[in-house]
Amino acid sequence: MFTRAAVFTAAVASAAAFQPVLRAGVAPRSSKATCTMQAEGQGMKQAIAGAIAVPLLLGAQAANAISVDQVRSLTYEEVKGTGLANRCPEIAGASQGEISINDKNKFKIANLCLEPKSFQIEQEVSKRKGAVTKEFVDTKLMTRATYTLAGVNGPLEDKGGLTFTEKDGIDYAPATVQLPGGERVPFMFTVKELVAKTSDKSISAGTEFSGTFRVPSYRSGLFLDPKGRGGTTGYDMAQALPGMEADGAEGQAELAGETNKVFQVTDGSIEFAVNKVDESSGEWSGVFVSEQLSDTDMGSKAPKKVLIKGIISGKVDTLDGSEEY
Repeated sequence: MFTRAAVFTAAVASAAAFQPVLRAGVAPRSSKATCTMQAEGQGMKQAIAGAIAVPLLLGAQAANAISVDQVRSLTYEEVKGTGLANRCPEIAGASQGEISINDKNKFKIANLCLEPKSFQIEQEVSKRKGAVTKEFVDTKLMTRATYTLAGVNGPLEDKGGLTFTEKDGIDYAPATVQLPGGERVPFMFTVKELVAKTSDKSISAGTEFSGTFRVPSYRSGLFLDPKGRGGTTGYDMAQALPGMEADGAEGQAELAGETNKVFQVTDGSIEFAVNKVDESSGEWSGVFVSEQLSDTDMGSKAPKKVLIKGIISGKVDTLDGSEEY
């Protein structure tokens, strides 16, 4: 049996090992995108298959996983400053049984946790003979260890197959990554209003969920840019620019995106696969692949596609009489 000191040392070591280390790729050219999630390039099915094949998500994961009991055994002072608060617990050992849903009780997924392990941005990449293709390139994470989503909750219902509906929790986290060329891309990593479905009637190793969610604007309506322009407050246009009106609509087109600030909400999609289950506690863990759009700077920039891969865990529990969704 581990001593308290041994658990703490192992947990800190595994936390350091799991900090995202992303390789630099080919310097991308600038590209334009739209606010739609069209299936271009790498699809979600191929992406989740790739995530499962990545040793970082499975090989090293098994050796460095942190269990719920290990996390609970540590005090606040032992966790503070180690990065463990940004880790998601996982099932230790082999998968045990399956988690069944019956008609006698109402169920929920509690403490859903999503911990990204890699962030990629879709860019136009030059190939040989002048060919240009769109690919997801690796990035460098600029955000501190505050990007994990935790404590996400929602009902789990049997509707001909299991359906999870996200209702509350820490379901968004601002993050920023840097492209190989130096450009920084901010985005709101989130699973807000997620509705994920599977055709299975129970949760076991191999169960796959897929669904869509909403991505809120990275900026709030009260945000003001350096020129004092905002969505609900500030100036309608920057000072010293009225002369642009003399050029008519053609002159204004150049400033339209910067002047007309908007709060944009876009769509995202996610797939996650369960690889371990603890039937006795109702806990499960696995891997996920999420695709969403980056920040548009309140409508002034074209968004980029963001591909996020990582680990996911949660617990199936019954709703008590005081809980309602």
